Order: sequence, then C-alpha cells, then structure tokens
Amino acid sequence: MFVSQDELLWMLRQLYGHRMTRDKLLSKLSNHGIYSLFPYFDGIASLFQQQADKIGVIEKAVRALAARVNRDLAVPAVISSEMSYPALKKHLLPVLIQALGLEDCVGLKTGARVRVKMASANIHVKPGSEGFIIDQAAGASQVRFYSTAGRFSVDLFNKELADQELEVVTPEQLLARHQDLHGVADYFLNDVLLRAMRASLDSSVYAFAAERAVQFLLDSGFLKVDGAELVAVLERIFPVLAPECDKAYRDQNLFSSPTLSSPPSERKAHVLRLELTTGCDYNQCTFCSEYTDLPAETKSFAEFKAHVDGVAESIGAEKSRIQRLFIGSGNSLGVATELLLSSLDYAREIFAPQKISLYGRTASILEKSVDELKRLKEAGLSLIYWGLESGSDAVLNYINKDCTRADMIAAAQKLVEAEIDVSAMLMPGVGGLKFSERHVAGTLELLHSIDIKYLTLLSINPAKTSVYERNMLAEKGNRHLTPDEVNAQVYALLEGLQPTGVQIGMFTEEIDQASSNTRRFNCQFTAANKEQVLREFWHG
Repeated sequence: MFVSQDELLWMLRQLYGHRMTRDKLLSKLSNHGIYSLFPYFDGIASLFQQQADKIGVIEKAVRALAARVNRDLAVPAVISSEMSYPALKKHLLPVLIQALGLEDCVGLKTGARVRVKMASANIHVKPGSEGFIIDQAAGASQVRFYSTAGRFSVDLFNKELADQELEVVTPEQLLARHQDLHGVADYFLNDVLLRAMRASLDSSVYAFAAERAVQFLLDSGFLKVDGAELVAVLERIFPVLAPECDKAYRDQNLFSSPTLSSPPSERKAHVLRLELTTGCDYNQCTFCSEYTDLPAETKSFAEFKAHVDGVAESIGAEKSRIQRLFIGSGNSLGVATELLLSSLDYAREIFAPQKISLYGRTASILEKSVDELKRLKEAGLSLIYWGLESGSDAVLNYINKDCTRADMIAAAQKLVEAEIDVSAMLMPGVGGLKFSERHVAGTLELLHSIDIKYLTLLSINPAKTSVYERNMLAEKGNRHLTPDEVNAQVYALLEGLQPTGVQIGMFTEEIDQASSNTRRFNCQFTAANKEQVLREFWHG
C-alpha cells in the first residue's frame, strides 16, 4: 500500500503526542482526504459505470496517463459509452506496462521522472509533487508536473525549479511502491480515472481511504491499540518527522545519549536538543536512575561550539525547521554563568530559535543572582524546567533532595524577578502511603507560595534498581500507592489548589513515557473550570 510522503508526514504530525478513538481519527483523516490511497478504492468499477460521459472520462484519463509515462498514448479505438471498467483496464494496462518498462532515465536530465524534495521551500510547488523534466538550463529544470501534493485534480502545468530542489524518482522506487510494473500501471490508471471523475466522488471514497490509512499506520507501527483508543508511538514517528535530527542524536560523536533526557514537550521535530552538560551534577535523588551511567561533565565553550557546529552540519536542511532549543543535560543551569551566556549566544546565532529552555535545580537557581538570571533571560533563556517533586520537607528529605520548601520559595521569587518562565514538575505518589497526606499538604503550601506558568504531574515510576525502590521494599509500615490511590492524591491536590490560571498537565504514554500516570488532562486551571476539571478527573 502506497502512502505519499507528504500525506504520511501530515498524518504523523496529527498523531504525535496524541491518543484518540478510532472514530475520531477516521473523521480527521476523512475530512482531510488521504488522496494517495484513493486509487485503492474498491468501488471504482461502479463509479465508472455511473458516468454519463464515459468517453470524456476516458479521454481525460488517457491524456493524464500519457503525462504519467511521458509518452504519447492513443485512445483505445474500441471505446464507447458501453465500455466497462474491466474492459478499459484490459486495453490500457498492457500499453502502460510497456511504456513503464522503457523508462530508464537516471540523473537530473531531460526525460527524468522527478519529485520536489520534502525539504523544499518553493512557494509555487509543494514538496512531494511529481513530474518529468522537459527542458534544462544552468542549475534549473523545467518540469511538467502530473501530480501535485495536496491537490486532487487533473491539471497539468509546467514550472521551472532549481535542481537542488528536485530528486529523481527511479524505476526501482516505483516498483518498491507498487510491487511490480502491473501494480504501478494499475495504480496510475485508477488514480487518473478517479481524478477524471472527481466531480462524482462522494464521502465513501474519503471514508475508504481513511480506513486504509488507519490500517497502514497500525501495520507500520506508528499507532498501537490501547483499549478503545489508538495511541501514537513516538519512537516510531520521530525518525520519520525529523530523520536527520534522529540520526544526529544517535551519533555518539555528537551526543552522549540518544535520548538526552529532556521533558516530553521538548521531544518534537521542531525542537533541537543540544548537549552542554552530561549527567547530573547532583545525581543523589533516590528515585532517579536517569544518569546512573553518565558521569557529570561540562563542555568548555570550544567543545560546545564544536558540538553545535557538528549538529548543525549533521541535520542539514532540517535546521530551517528548528523553532526551539533545549540545552541539556540534567542541570545546565548549574553551569558557570559566563560559560552559559556564551553557549546561549552561540546556539542562538546558529539556529535563531524562538525559545530556549533547560533543566534547573533549586540549588542552581539560588546560586545565581537575580542580575545573572536577567542576563540569561536577555541571552535567550525563556523557560526553566524545575523538578519540585513535593512541597513537603519530610518527603524531600525521604527522597534525598538537597533543598527545602523554603529554598524553593526563595528560588521561585528570583525567577519571578528575572522574568523567566517556569515549568515545574510534581511527583504524585512519591513517599508512598506513609507520606501521602504530608505530600499533599506540603505541596499545596508550596504551590500557593510560588508563581509558575506550567505544572506537570509525573506519577513516580522508580526503576527496580533505584535506591528509592530498595528503601521502599525494606521499610516497614510503608508501601507504594496503588494507581487509584495516586489518582485520589492528584484529586486532593487539585481540590485544594487555588485556581491561579497555571497550565496543568498530566500525560500518559503517548506523551510521557517516564511516569506511571494512568489518567491524563491538560488545562489552564481557573476558577471558571476548576469544578469541571475535578468532575472529569474523578470520572476518569
């Protein structure tokens, strides 16, 4: 089954970070139209039989087929208003197969079948459009397009494009799409017939293509079934949306880890992760095993500059899509201010991001003066991801955090003065049953004392080998909370929280693979919607 690259990318962008019912996804795909799957429609024969002007349809189709093979094709002499779809195929498929078998042009030269590169920024022809080169000039080619991405029509047009925006579509690639020459010919014929009959296409064609698209996404591993919902598989989708970034992240000469621990919202195709530090300079929180095998190291500016240059070269054309930067790893805010400033300046010079974010620990915030934080803000730092985990001193001590609630409140005030936004993380369930009530009470006191823009709830999910897990198993009178008890704790937090307008998110595996969340929501927590949020969360 062939799905065009432009439509595949569109579908994956709709799926990334989402879960939805099959019916909702079908509706979305059907409304959009997955045109590259139309030729598989099983009602073409019936649709053709209903045409009032069969001869006109056939003539249009033959002209379009001639453009598909870049050769003149004669209208079958036997055509009539009584001709059936099987009879038409019987006459046209052998001619098409023969013409396709003669295709052997390689390289960007006259007669070559070409496609506009997906990275093309041409404003006149969309990426993925296909045609044949009919003339050439220095560094450019005149292309007669037979298929335009994003449009379902029979219109043919010529356009000159720079050669660097084109790539050859080889006979081998056509065969890979459709198995053999008969498959290519059959697909082309069905496609041009449907385009010639487009005025007669109804919702059944769009619905059929949507069903095929969902099956394709499931078969290809982009989706998986979770109960009554379909869930996006991020590790399968990201390499398709950002193949060069994915390749760069896996290059051990550029990154110490292919995952480079980062918040879920920074694992997107338009966000580039850079590595100023590796590991975590504290690395003693009992629940965390993220950095166990990564020594805490900080690059010099020369090393970071070389890293940035290497990443920029590696991702090539994808550089133009980068909108945000995340500077990793575990606590980049802890880097000396002058080094961090130089690093931010250089990264911003190379990638021109709209926003830059990083992780910061409470101790690192407190170590910076307000003036230093303001300078970092001026250098492009717009958001700090901050792991609060809990507002209870007893819980903080239990998990060996090196700070208190009072420290967090003081740190938050500094960030307010510096006008740097905060995305804070809390850990429902941390401390287990023994500390559950203190966790809620202390956390509410903390949240009512600080000003943050975003709050993410990440239910504790310790590794079996973590110190936290060993302590919990060895401790008498304590145990992990059950999923229902964790959700009850979250409800208590929301119920007691003053609705200040903070954006609160709790995500399941389609976005967050680190926590053990079993429920999800994402909303701005206001007085107007607090009761609704509580009601919807309670009922799951």
